[in-house]
Amino acid sequence: MDGSGESGRVVQPAVIEGRSMAVLYGSETGGAEDIAGELGKTAERLHFQTTVDEMDSFKLGDLLRMSLVVFVTSTTGQGDMPKNTLKFWKNLRREKLNNTNCLRSLRFTIFGLGDSSYPKFNWAARKLRARLLQLGATEFFRHGEGDERHDNGIDSIYLPWYEELKKTLLANYPLPQSITPIPDDAQLPPRYPIELLSTMNAGKTGVEHDETAKAPPSTDEERRFLATRTKSAARSHVDHPQSAAEQTQEDWVRLKTTFPADEARRDAVYERDNPRAFDLLDKNNRLKDYPEKYLLERQPPQIFDSPPQSVLPIPDTCLATLVQNDRVTPADHWQDVRHLALDLDLEERDWKRLAQSIGSFTLVIWPKNYPEDVDELISLMGWEAAADIPLQFAAVPRGVYVWNGVTPLRRLLSHNLDITAVPKRSFIRELIHFTKDPREQERLMELVEPGNEQEFYDYTCRPRRTILELLRDFAGVKIPYNRVFDLFPVIRGREFSVCNGGESLNEVKHEFHFKIEILVALVEYKTIIRKPRQGLCSRYLKHLPPGTKLGVRLKPSSANLVPNQAAAKRPLIAIGTGTGVAPIRAVIQERDSFDSSGDTLLFFGCRNRDADFHFAREWASYPNVKVYPAFSRDRIEPDPGTATGPTTAPSIVSTPGDPLAAAVEALYPVQYDAHKNYVQHLIRKHAAEVGALLRRNPIVMICGNAGRMPTSVRNALMDVLVLTNMCPNKEAAERWLGNPDNLTLWQETW
Repeated sequence: MDGSGESGRVVQPAVIEGRSMAVLYGSETGGAEDIAGELGKTAERLHFQTTVDEMDSFKLGDLLRMSLVVFVTSTTGQGDMPKNTLKFWKNLRREKLNNTNCLRSLRFTIFGLGDSSYPKFNWAARKLRARLLQLGATEFFRHGEGDERHDNGIDSIYLPWYEELKKTLLANYPLPQSITPIPDDAQLPPRYPIELLSTMNAGKTGVEHDETAKAPPSTDEERRFLATRTKSAARSHVDHPQSAAEQTQEDWVRLKTTFPADEARRDAVYERDNPRAFDLLDKNNRLKDYPEKYLLERQPPQIFDSPPQSVLPIPDTCLATLVQNDRVTPADHWQDVRHLALDLDLEERDWKRLAQSIGSFTLVIWPKNYPEDVDELISLMGWEAAADIPLQFAAVPRGVYVWNGVTPLRRLLSHNLDITAVPKRSFIRELIHFTKDPREQERLMELVEPGNEQEFYDYTCRPRRTILELLRDFAGVKIPYNRVFDLFPVIRGREFSVCNGGESLNEVKHEFHFKIEILVALVEYKTIIRKPRQGLCSRYLKHLPPGTKLGVRLKPSSANLVPNQAAAKRPLIAIGTGTGVAPIRAVIQERDSFDSSGDTLLFFGCRNRDADFHFAREWASYPNVKVYPAFSRDRIEPDPGTATGPTTAPSIVSTPGDPLAAAVEALYPVQYDAHKNYVQHLIRKHAAEVGALLRRNPIVMICGNAGRMPTSVRNALMDVLVLTNMCPNKEAAERWLGNPDNLTLWQETW
């Protein structure tokens, strides 16, 4: 099998009248899209004419043309629909559709992805299901709700639901007697075909050209040139000098194909920011020796093993320049936390639109693979001969960005495909087709068989084993390059809460620019197999030097907590752990930009005062902010006081001698906090101050780790409501917290 071949038979699903299925997803981070892709392949093997797409690409009329529809959606923000469902959801909610029974012919099922640490667990799936049923649609199979908090994550609920769905489809929608399901040992045709754009397949593009360009050399001069090609290269700056026939052939490709080089020649800015813009067709015009000696000015040193710095053509992005990349934790601290600042160059209309949401931003950054990883994958798969030849695509998956549908395989792997992700079950299942070693086939099959979930988890998720490492383990696997879109996940933009607001956004030298800051905890750790790990984006950001150009997306967060002066005057109770303090800082700075702002209580949790007490010296500069830090690894102090010791900031509530102190001690004796010091304990300890702000219609922010913290904090707030006699018991307190008339509760955890 060569780099473009197939290792087994490919079976095309049959076309059966009235047998169609749409699998529509709503996804922010790719989880729902992955599940939708797996469900789509299952439907194809059952000979459904299958469409897998995001919800916004479908109209209501399109739904009614499908025999069955499967919805897969995550929940984002505060119980919100994902971004790529908003148009669909808006159409579905139109008031004129009420009481019309317009979807009575629709047969559907739905699977939701959620996190039970959020109050509005799986809210998007529940809202969508309720509206579909309200408009007359019928469920052909029970709905499912996955929970990230389960021991095996979403799979704990999804896998049993998936197996039951397959049985239901076979039982209730049987195939004709002459047709059987496509077996697992047969391959489906590629969803995204890829072709080499070369002299060998140029005729496949449907464009006629001069066949004489491929004719053998006919003149003595041309024969002499080919015979001395190597010696000619040694005397030239061109690695591979071309004969006249080869030059004619490349000229034909140049004329018949649209590349970004043509645009680059017309755009001086593009040329300046993308020094490799001509690589595809002008590769022979690049100097072999070091180019700096031809320049009049000395250039900064280039890091050759760093990811490529060219900026992808991603829609709705702007050009950003990295201004600062500082480590804010000590060098010997267990975690590397970075404070990054970027200068964003925006279009005037985008600047004006985003200026209305200041203080509530999310920044999206697309990481890239390192050349050493890309080279290793190319070597493992035997793609060397095709790695630098332009590829042509009729279509690409969502999230893949290439110039005019053409790019070399190496560039595609560097910019677009996540080759160091933890492999999904669907990826491992497909590898069975691409190895001839029966032992490898057997082992791969064992990992994905129903009932072997723990074995799959122990091999992939527990050690955080990457796709690249898996392919090292299974050396006999040789994936054809024309299958990369069908197997490898797409590199998705990573979202970071912006940690600055107010006047700091305008600390830039140019009009229509924003200064954006983010606080990033780099993902670096050792797993059970004792191998150091780095997240793709963490590794990318860690080594980015100031001055690097990035394509980023700046988008408003799910809620603007400080839209006006009235909102700035409301009390704020903020609870943040670790880098969860980032969005809290942005809101505090935004509130501080108004003439007067309301009282603020900040409960901040981290390990050590001297290591990861982020922005410690800054808090005292805000007159109405009182900080109670919880250092979980430091000795518990009798009274944590304020952020940086004694301060002149006014106390919001006078607490000495308060009878609540005795009540707290009675409910939670000293032993309760003997060896712990978390934010929930400080909330209870300062119940009087918290309760006083809860009575004044406050904003409550809960930000940080999505494990036990959010639930523990909500329990502490409910205890405060009971301790301060605002509610008679915990059940009433839970209802009080869930009532938006009492407070604005905003949670951002990860």
